[in-house]
Amino acid sequence: MTNLSLSKKRVVARVYLIRHGETQANRDGIIQGQKDTRLNALGEEQARIVGEVLKEEEFGFAFSSDLMRARKTAEAIVVHHSNVELMLHKELRERGMGDMEGKEGRTKGAKLALAHDKTVEATGEFSHRIVGWWNRVILGQVLSRQKGSDVVGVLVGTHGGVITTLVRELVGSRKVRSGDGVIILQCMNASISVIEVDEDGKGELVRFGDVAHLRETRASDADIL
Repeated sequence: MTNLSLSKKRVVARVYLIRHGETQANRDGIIQGQKDTRLNALGEEQARIVGEVLKEEEFGFAFSSDLMRARKTAEAIVVHHSNVELMLHKELRERGMGDMEGKEGRTKGAKLALAHDKTVEATGEFSHRIVGWWNRVILGQVLSRQKGSDVVGVLVGTHGGVITTLVRELVGSRKVRSGDGVIILQCMNASISVIEVDEDGKGELVRFGDVAHLRETRASDADIL
């Protein structure tokens, strides 16, 4: 079995996966998918706090879903990093929920309908899209340009479904290992998840769904996409 320990390999990139701040649809339990919703007042405050928490980090790259809630959250971070251009990637969009977008998502009927709705982006297609982005952008573009001895910081502003799916796929395929004490559970609004990537493209999940920075405001629960 492949040893994924980073102790023998140099860490070259630290990837910060940031879930967007709260939207009104999150609060109301409405399925968003790729519906282009805005941050509400709490979401804007959460984004501001994340920006403050990460303002001392050294980012060499910044990527975001082009959906407004993720982009505005990422912009609240890069405002402290004037030397970094925020690049918008459609591949980082939330899972497409088709005809279910805009509907109540907390009922048993809605969950059953999600499982049978042909307009919803298939689970396999969604996973392929997200992991494909990781391979192309993080393992391809970022690692190929990282030649120095410093660890490059990579900001990724995206969605709860994207982060959870990506992390589970990477861990399941043993491309990434979970660090000691790191548990993959809820990915809440404005949470921080971090993957450290070594020179061979293997990684370690060192944080997942961390909302400790939101202790002075209300941390909002993950919605149904």
